[in-house]
Amino acid sequence: MRAARLHAAGDLRVGEEPAPEAGAGMSLVRVTAVGICGSDLHWRDEGAIGDAALAHRLVLGHEGAGVIAEGPRRGERVAIDPAIACGTCRACHDGYENLCYRIRFAGHGDTDGMMHEFMAWPAAAFGEAARRTGLKVLIEPLRCAV
Repeated sequence: MRAARLHAAGDLRVGEEPAPEAGAGMSLVRVTAVGICGSDLHWRDEGAIGDAALAHRLVLGHEGAGVIAEGPRRGERVAIDPAIACGTCRACHDGYENLCYRIRFAGHGDTDGMMHEFMAWPAAAFGEAARRTGLKVLIEPLRCAV
């Protein structure tokens, strides 16, 4: 599978990588579209965004859509929520996963983003919890534009 991985500021390479496997609680998604955000440009040009600096080679991209590639929901088109809430902090327990104290974000820090052909992503991002909050069914570009 191909991936666009940032190795250092100004050093973005498209190369072959092993396809991920979706473990327990994960879905394998075939990424069909990824937007390029201003933050992706900061990562590429500066190797950083805000106080976060590139600590390892990182796949960029947090505005994406795809098709579930495996399992009972195979073939379902999905907007990929770029945020992964911890599920254990007070904000998560109170139903405010979008305010999670330990949130991880695609294409930022230690979490690879969506600029690759396949990605393993939490199945809950496409499930009932996502629909219940209303926030998780909106794709990132819509959130940015509203």
